[in-house]
Amino acid sequence: MRHTRWSRRRLLAAAGIGVTGSALAPFLPRSVAEAATQPKRLVLITNGQGTDMTRWRPMGTETDFTLSYALEPLAAYQSRMLVLDGIDNEAAIRGPGTGHFGQGTMWTGVEVPTGTVRPDEMLGWPTAASIDTIIGERIGGETKFPAYYWGTWPIATDGDNQGPNGICHYRTGTPDAAQPINPQLNPASAFDTLFDGVMGDDPAIAARIRAERKSVIDLVNGELTRVRTEMPDVDRARFDAHLDSLRELEKRISQVTAACEVPMRPDDYSESQVHDYNLVHVFTRLQFELMRHALLCDLTRVACFDWPHSEGYGNYMVEEGYARNFGSIHTLAHTMSYDVVGDTVPSDQDRAIAREDMANLQNWRSKMLATELLDLLPADVLDNTLLVWASEMSEGGTHSNRNVPIVMVQGSSFGAFTAGRYLRWGSYDPISNYSEYTGGQPMNKLLVSICQAMGLADVDAVGDTTISTGPLEELA
Repeated sequence: MRHTRWSRRRLLAAAGIGVTGSALAPFLPRSVAEAATQPKRLVLITNGQGTDMTRWRPMGTETDFTLSYALEPLAAYQSRMLVLDGIDNEAAIRGPGTGHFGQGTMWTGVEVPTGTVRPDEMLGWPTAASIDTIIGERIGGETKFPAYYWGTWPIATDGDNQGPNGICHYRTGTPDAAQPINPQLNPASAFDTLFDGVMGDDPAIAARIRAERKSVIDLVNGELTRVRTEMPDVDRARFDAHLDSLRELEKRISQVTAACEVPMRPDDYSESQVHDYNLVHVFTRLQFELMRHALLCDLTRVACFDWPHSEGYGNYMVEEGYARNFGSIHTLAHTMSYDVVGDTVPSDQDRAIAREDMANLQNWRSKMLATELLDLLPADVLDNTLLVWASEMSEGGTHSNRNVPIVMVQGSSFGAFTAGRYLRWGSYDPISNYSEYTGGQPMNKLLVSICQAMGLADVDAVGDTTISTGPLEELA
């Protein structure tokens, strides 16, 4: 049993008198904790190399629109969606690290500066934490992990194709460089880290969990009674009401079982298998299963998943039901738009096939989010979750950091934004990286909106304040 230290502040919070919400929720089965406010959860999904924007954009108006082929698998969630068309990864545009290096700017809101991390490009790490860290440090005090990170190969990690061309998430480091966070690529290793010491729904184990949680209730009950004697009379009536609620929970706790379901441990995969381009679809499913259970078990409330950066491959697409496999996503994107790719001048047919393949890839990603994550989350978890899916660039062939594709899915009880909308800003032409362009909104504003939606009402700026401050007002 893991023992928990109860400070005076936390005891008052448990009674509803402190500045925080109920601190008992992590110790109570979900069916008991229903009476308390469900915690908000954030899921950040990232893919590299953008997409085919011509097949990503929905058709229609703000509230009456049809999802594109790339997003169609998410149609069941359209009433909960916000499709954002016109958000600029401005920190990448301003800094020396543009294009692929926008992965280092998109969740941090700061430039990738000059440095020695990528000596060929003379680029370093961004200098600020990403919003997953900012939010996780504020809301993750009751969970095992303030934030957790999954991914699939190939993805840049610190020391392995390292650099801000593929690492999206950062902790506060030195004034000159944030600390890059490597996603866990091996599902078995992720399982061992996440579920170490976490019990599942075996009847004997559930009985023990009930006993342990009841002992926590007994402890808290006794401590709250002691605290009651120390407080002014004016507070005691409200305090007594909370004590009555606590006693009611004590009566009900023996009638319920643990809601945390520990999944089967994934098979052990060798390092070479984890780095196999052909297994991205396998690992995506395994990682999403672990993410679902980590959220259900309240092991983390900030969950991040990174699909491959620009060096990914599509060698599994036929197996997933699509017309063709393809090689490098990077080469595919260049074929969409570049005059010359390597030593080859792509034909019109080559370009059309490349765009179809890129759209198929985004369609598959949408399908994975729908069928392997959102559809399988318990309703009470999904209803209080915000999912944000973005890429560092828009049109993959032009490598533009303008108008990056962003999809948000908001749970029905999340309540921060007005969902069921397709929002457009600016005059971006996805085919031409050099066309005159005005009117986009900086990603930094969206980062502020996400922070505020997760309860960080005091956050009015994320990243470079010379880019922008304040939230993206149109989301409300």
